[in-house]
Amino acid sequence: MKRKMYDTLLNWKKSSPESLLIKGPRQVGKTYLIESFGKNEFDHILTINFEDQLDLRNTFEQMPNPNEAVETLQTYGISQGIFNIEKDHTLIFFDEIQLSPRAFSLLKPLTEMNRFKIVASGSLLGLTLSAEHLNPGPTVKHVTMDPLDFEEFMWAVHGEKIQEVIEEVRQHFRKKNALSNAMHQLFSESIQNYILVGGMPKVVQSFIQTRDFGDVFQAQTAIVNLYRNDIQLYQNTKENQMRTLLAFNAIPTQLAKENKRFIYKEVQANRRSRDFKNAMAWLDQSGDVLMCHQIKHTRGSLIDGKTDLFKLYMNDIGLLVSMFGPEYVYKIQSNIGDIFKGAIYEQLVAQILKSKGYPLYYYKETSLEIDFLVSHQGQIIPIEVKSGHNTKSKSLQSYLIKKDPPWALKVSLNPFQKGNKNVQHVPHYTLALVELEDLMPQ
Repeated sequence: MKRKMYDTLLNWKKSSPESLLIKGPRQVGKTYLIESFGKNEFDHILTINFEDQLDLRNTFEQMPNPNEAVETLQTYGISQGIFNIEKDHTLIFFDEIQLSPRAFSLLKPLTEMNRFKIVASGSLLGLTLSAEHLNPGPTVKHVTMDPLDFEEFMWAVHGEKIQEVIEEVRQHFRKKNALSNAMHQLFSESIQNYILVGGMPKVVQSFIQTRDFGDVFQAQTAIVNLYRNDIQLYQNTKENQMRTLLAFNAIPTQLAKENKRFIYKEVQANRRSRDFKNAMAWLDQSGDVLMCHQIKHTRGSLIDGKTDLFKLYMNDIGLLVSMFGPEYVYKIQSNIGDIFKGAIYEQLVAQILKSKGYPLYYYKETSLEIDFLVSHQGQIIPIEVKSGHNTKSKSLQSYLIKKDPPWALKVSLNPFQKGNKNVQHVPHYTLALVELEDLMPQ
């Protein structure tokens, strides 16, 4: 599958003297991408997987100095038929590097030798490595890889020629022109499939191969269970394991409420934030969830108004749908409204904003609530999310009067239309494919 991160790897190869660390949740496709890149762009790729190759993991953990690491890499390379591991010939790939603290600490001296091109990947890094290992300094560049975004999903499902159509969509919205009904229908159906499937590569592959949502659901459930197993494996006490699992499993029901804020006492009776402090930190650092913090005021930057209150989404919309249960797939396909529908479309927009690099915030003041606020070009822009065709919103109207933002976005199932009071009305797929500056009212 074509991934945008591939271009990041190409730019790194051409211009960066650093080693590269690709972080991200489990199952987002880090290993597959790096191995494809190594095979395509180098003569060889030398992979050490610290999860599967226990002998090499043990060797690295006992390694006294970087020179011995070089000798080990050279010897292992010869055993794989690779006789030159220098940077012009071979990509060195340390996979699941979080399982070898010593290998992580050796990234800095190996990079400073300026002899090798090294990429490392890891999940749960902040949960498995101590602070002294996590900061190798400017010798290692950190990037984060997420599930496939909607554009990557379209590439995977329709082939790369769909890019021409996507560019046509972007040109329409830059000119503030509505799409044809046929084009709107195509992208509306595609975003609905993205909601059901999500962006985990194995799940997307299952969908492409069979178009069977039963297979899709099984693949999603396997990933959710892997996340649950990670909690049990890497949390440090039984109590923390239990509370982290309770919080993780509660995400769908917490989002299904009218007030979608995460409330601890509804996860476990008579418990407060301090009881779940470790659990929430674990989930946040794992990358398995997206945390959207409540803003109490809009003076200054958004982070100035950040509170400890939050909503909790999954890192992938398909995984959230699977956690609601298999019967929910039919409800989405049939457009049957229920209490979960608002949560699903909020999750969609949260994931879109995350993929564009925006921190997640929402605004709440008494009965007034705005689903998302983003800081764009020094201005705070409210985004209201609708799960259907009815776009009436008392909260947004009140916010426009009280805060007088320069412009606002209302996202719904409806086609693009020019709104009043600088409110831009766009369908969900538009927010995924078009940058915010191209959505500003003229």
